[in-house]
Amino acid sequence: MMAPGHQVVGFTCGVVAMTLLPKLAFLPQTPLQTILFFAFVLFGALLPDIDTPRSTLGKKFWRILMLILLAVFLLYLFSPGFFDVYRDELKIFVIFMLPLLIMVRSHRKMTHSFLFVLLLGLYSYLIDYFFTVPSYYFLGIMIGTLSHLLGDVVTCKGIPLLYPLTKKHFRFFLTFKTGSQIEKIIVFALSIWNIWFLMTQFF
Repeated sequence: MMAPGHQVVGFTCGVVAMTLLPKLAFLPQTPLQTILFFAFVLFGALLPDIDTPRSTLGKKFWRILMLILLAVFLLYLFSPGFFDVYRDELKIFVIFMLPLLIMVRSHRKMTHSFLFVLLLGLYSYLIDYFFTVPSYYFLGIMIGTLSHLLGDVVTCKGIPLLYPLTKKHFRFFLTFKTGSQIEKIIVFALSIWNIWFLMTQFF
């Protein structure tokens, strides 16, 4: 599924979660929290495709990462004292980036499996435990990530849900080709449904 499709599916899943689970304590409670929640849903909807520099998120991620690494290298050459002053901040940055760098191997492998979702959940728990980050951030990322897998499992290529136990690609019994007219129709229909549903909630 293409990036716009993944984000529409992710947004839809976020709306469904907010509707079916409105009383759970870890859901956002204020308008600002809701906006942030959906921002993380949309980010999570693109996260599994970070494993390729050709994706919408991958292009930005790898470009920014290369700029950061270049900046770090220049600081090491011309201002080595910087690393002593900001050692704790650099540790946190490495902690955040290391799992992504380990998981990125090739497209539709580790980041498109249940193992990735499990590791992402565990990683979110550890960050929340040590840094006390609002749980709805991680809930948004998890919903977005799961929606991405849902969007790709209905494509002809499928995804390796049980990777690395097996590289077999699983797919739904009804599938469509990525970027096809069927995908565009589904995305358009979901977009209309989201608009209609939100309008009925506010008006």
